[in-house]
Amino acid sequence: MIHKRTPLSPIECHMKKIMTKESNISQIASRDMNLSLKRAAIAQLCSTASKHHNLLNIAKCARIASEKGASMLFLPECFGFIGSSSQETLDNAEEINNHEIISKDDDYLKQTRNGDNLNKRWLKDIENFVEHGVDPRGAVGNNSSTLDMLLENSHLSILEGLKAIAVKSGLWISAGGLHEEGAPPSPDDELCRPRVYNTHFIMDSHGQIVAKYRKIHLFDVSIPSQGIELRESATTAPGSNLVVCDSPIGKLGLSTCYDLRFPEMYAALVQEGGADVLLVPSAFTVPTGKAHWHTLLRARAIENQCYVLASAQFGQHNEKRMSYGHSIAIDPWGDIVADAGGCDGEGDSNCRMDDS
Repeated sequence: MIHKRTPLSPIECHMKKIMTKESNISQIASRDMNLSLKRAAIAQLCSTASKHHNLLNIAKCARIASEKGASMLFLPECFGFIGSSSQETLDNAEEINNHEIISKDDDYLKQTRNGDNLNKRWLKDIENFVEHGVDPRGAVGNNSSTLDMLLENSHLSILEGLKAIAVKSGLWISAGGLHEEGAPPSPDDELCRPRVYNTHFIMDSHGQIVAKYRKIHLFDVSIPSQGIELRESATTAPGSNLVVCDSPIGKLGLSTCYDLRFPEMYAALVQEGGADVLLVPSAFTVPTGKAHWHTLLRARAIENQCYVLASAQFGQHNEKRMSYGHSIAIDPWGDIVADAGGCDGEGDSNCRMDDS
């Protein structure tokens, strides 16, 4: 039985589309939540195996979100890295924990534990982009060789980059999915091969992690006719706990991508956890996105009389993988407040679109 909830105030929208020079699309939608007089920003990314470029795209979104008065930025699943193989996923997993609290005016670089010149260079790139809008790719081009990418990824931490973005922008961030090391091997695996967690975490404006949710429902799909073969469970261990946390825009119910197909999870987040806003960061495939993305998200909003914010991956990540897109905000009545569009065309939105 779903308890009756008082509908939240309407969301007033502003959307800005960002085109990067490497043809990866970042799109950002800012929503003015009248209930709390706060704005939230939903990003749409086309992440690749280049952590540096991914973080620079996020820094670009954070800069615009901050300029528009947002208090929180929402990122999709796999925001920091999408590789071409399961081994790449394992190799680029990170430990997710807290370090010292940092203020916006502090020099983040002096407080990082990694003091080598390479770390200082890429972190400074990110800080400069957030604070001054300086994109280092503009002067030197965007295409890195495979060797350059491997060298870059060997010393670069997605988590450290995200902390720098949060601190310098003053934003809270919903990090929709980062591969977290330390998961146990599958009990059925006689070789005891390592696995990761797919972890959605909330970071405050001091770079502190205030909540951490490990994806429970893992995505295994085979569509031979369309060349799709994904088996998340091969390298990822499922989580077991539901997570709700406070934020500048209200109480958030955390989930990730394939969780969307399990309505009882969202009912628990709302009825037992008291969530006001349901988060569904995702990297939906194109076939499943076309078939079910909008329908399922609207259903979760209507069933639970909650806002649903779903940041999405979009476009061609590599030769093996493409995502549907359509970052979206849905109100408790099931109406689409804003839709960033995707592989099948422009979104349907009553917000203003700024392509500048």
